[in-house]
Amino acid sequence: MANGLESSLEKELKAWRENRSRENLALSAERSKLVAPAPSASPDSRRVRVNGREVLVVSRSKRTFS
Repeated sequence: MANGLESSLEKELKAWRENRSRENLALSAERSKLVAPAPSASPDSRRVRVNGREVLVVSRSKRTFS
């Protein structure tokens, strides 16, 4: 009986994870449609995705030593 319950729970968890994955995929597709690509601020900057969010990466300015 415990094995049947365990199997049932595993199937339910698998279905929940698949459903959750589909929902997140649909939400991210909708979000990407809403966000218009911004014009590049400078040639040394770029956008990358970090933990599901877009982040602008800008390189540091060159230091001059005197």
